[in-house]
Amino acid sequence: MAEEFIKFWAELSNRYDSAIDNIMGEKIRPKIQEKLNEEDNLGNLLELGCGTGYFTETLANKSESIISTDISEEMLSIAMEKLKEFEFQVMDCQDLKFDEETFDTVFMGLVLLFTQPEKALKESCRVLKPGGLLIIVDPDISFLSFYGDLKFRFRALVNYRKIPTTSHFLNQEKIVDMLDKTGFEVFRKEIICDETNPNYVTANYIKAVTRK
Repeated sequence: MAEEFIKFWAELSNRYDSAIDNIMGEKIRPKIQEKLNEEDNLGNLLELGCGTGYFTETLANKSESIISTDISEEMLSIAMEKLKEFEFQVMDCQDLKFDEETFDTVFMGLVLLFTQPEKALKESCRVLKPGGLLIIVDPDISFLSFYGDLKFRFRALVNYRKIPTTSHFLNQEKIVDMLDKTGFEVFRKEIICDETNPNYVTANYIKAVTRK
């Protein structure tokens, strides 16, 4: 499965940001940035699925230290060109090369959609300190009309050519249930949306802590 995604992201890397905005709408990621700017004292932070580094600088400003990771070397090359002062590592979020209880915070941005979700969550729980914070931002198509859902899938096919067969379209309820099963306690959950166009994909913003 990893090879399928590595190839997928390699082909997408040069047009990733424009493709994401075309699918989710240009207003969603700036709104996510606003939510991240409300965070504080994130300590030693691990960013999973950093892509081209869209959220990296914001997260760095809210943490003591940050390591940003992605499965795609091509994505990281773009991120490193933009953000030369930060540390980036090629890594699969389902097989993290860190010791247990290393980080205060883990941020997963648009990750669960393209992983085995419970495996990625278990790895995040493993590397977090007791009571550590997990922040998840992931698409939620629950609030789309049927027409909007078709438009989403069409946009995805046009921009991404072909979505890997192992992709998971999760709603908030499913994510919360998986968090409970993998050692987390959810204390905040929101939906971020573009009120001007309901046919774009909404995003979950979920915060949870590891059970002590």
